[in-house]
Amino acid sequence: MEDFTIQKESKDPIARDLETGSSQEGTMEPSKEMIIRDDLEPPKIGASFWEKLSFAGLEMRGAEPVPVEKRTDTQYINVFTIFATSMTSLLPIGIGSAVTVGYGLNLKAAACMIVFIQFLFALPAAYIMTIAPRTGMRQMIQSRYCFGKYCNMLTTLVVTLTVGGFGVTGSINGGQCLASVQPGTLSVGGAISIIMVISMLIGFMGYRVLHLFTRWAWIPSLFAIIVLIGAAGDQLSHQAPSRAHKAQEYMGIVAFAAGNMVTWSNVVGDYSCYMPPEAPRLRIAAYCLFGIATPFSLLMVLGAAIGGAASSVPAWSTAYANAGIGGVIGTILVDRLGGFGKFILVLLGTSVLATCARDVYTVSFNLTVLVPVLRKVPRALLAVVATGAIIGVAIPASKSFVASVISFLSIIGYYAGASVTCFLTEWLYFRNADPASFDPTIWNDGRALPSGLSAIAAVVISWAFIIPSMDQTWYTGPIAKKTGDLGFEFAVVVALLAYIPIRTLEIKMRGRL
Repeated sequence: MEDFTIQKESKDPIARDLETGSSQEGTMEPSKEMIIRDDLEPPKIGASFWEKLSFAGLEMRGAEPVPVEKRTDTQYINVFTIFATSMTSLLPIGIGSAVTVGYGLNLKAAACMIVFIQFLFALPAAYIMTIAPRTGMRQMIQSRYCFGKYCNMLTTLVVTLTVGGFGVTGSINGGQCLASVQPGTLSVGGAISIIMVISMLIGFMGYRVLHLFTRWAWIPSLFAIIVLIGAAGDQLSHQAPSRAHKAQEYMGIVAFAAGNMVTWSNVVGDYSCYMPPEAPRLRIAAYCLFGIATPFSLLMVLGAAIGGAASSVPAWSTAYANAGIGGVIGTILVDRLGGFGKFILVLLGTSVLATCARDVYTVSFNLTVLVPVLRKVPRALLAVVATGAIIGVAIPASKSFVASVISFLSIIGYYAGASVTCFLTEWLYFRNADPASFDPTIWNDGRALPSGLSAIAAVVISWAFIIPSMDQTWYTGPIAKKTGDLGFEFAVVVALLAYIPIRTLEIKMRGRL
């Protein structure tokens, strides 16, 4: 591996390159590529407007790497709060209900599967989160050092759809809750629009405002969830009759959980790239792991309990048929608590604001990686575009929520398994986990970056094994018919075995990483 590593010329080559603007042969001039958006003049159109917003905390920086002198966020607890707050919402409750309603598992089996697998699959994201402070790069920019500038567009497209899909799911849950406050007064579509517009304002402002909001927004959300558990407590024991489960159902949960957790590996760097290179890696990893997996697992179990009891409690069954999981929650709170229950319902409906704002924020950056010409558009305006797209998808998707969630999370779990495996193999095996190998001066240079053909080839090869091993409502492969859904497992193993030899050959042919 020594032949493939780059020469280190100083203790901190990233800081050296950013501060001195050194360039390499075949790269663009640093003066054009390495200037960070915050250091530039605001857009000519409405310059005074953008200046005022910038002073108010608006993040103007785009996808460009963050130089060392700008990496000053030492509030490491922000890593925990950004995820814990966005997970302490209706989103995991709604997703958890799909485990019992969609897969038919009983609560005991569902709870064991959820907690163990969610923590296991959150480990890659926790580790990858520690890379961004060392490189100053957002996650999809880091991905370019594996998938290349142009091939990375495919990964960025999938990740953008994934993150947007979580925003869709969260807004549907919240919309159903708000619509249940006074049935017939506010439609689910109208409630979704309200949630997304408020979320847009937070995501529009960017990093600082988003972290400030999530530092405190968990308090009313947690209070509302505790009240919900108390109101539903005695009826949660009325679970649907237990039945024998086949291995296929349990394997389906694995792909489902992978869609929940592994996909975060493709976005976590967006929330730690402003932290200094010397940031404590173990602490950041722990904050990320427990911030994502703890609330998500516990609230998924709650959702599974509500979903499992929905068919046994007549009022819940009717509410579920009419308005989904949000309707069931509305019935629980309003029937038991009256006017106070409606207040709690509003808190629960708005608990998804942090979730949706986080997703709008990430999508706004990914759009510039997906369509490079959009770098000329202020990131904040792209947040508005992302919001409109999420609203446009969420309203029709709300009519078939469970089926949509199961299919969506399973499919993205397959791709995430392959793409994250390629990225980690590149970082750990070929680059020896050395941040200096992510040369910031070439972040936007398609010639200097890897071609990405090795990663794409590994992903494509993995799909040759995923397809016959996947088990979906609309398709079951020949392998899956006998074993259950093994798509995620094949995605990881095949991508690993394919990427190493193909990438090794590419490096030998190129003579460099």
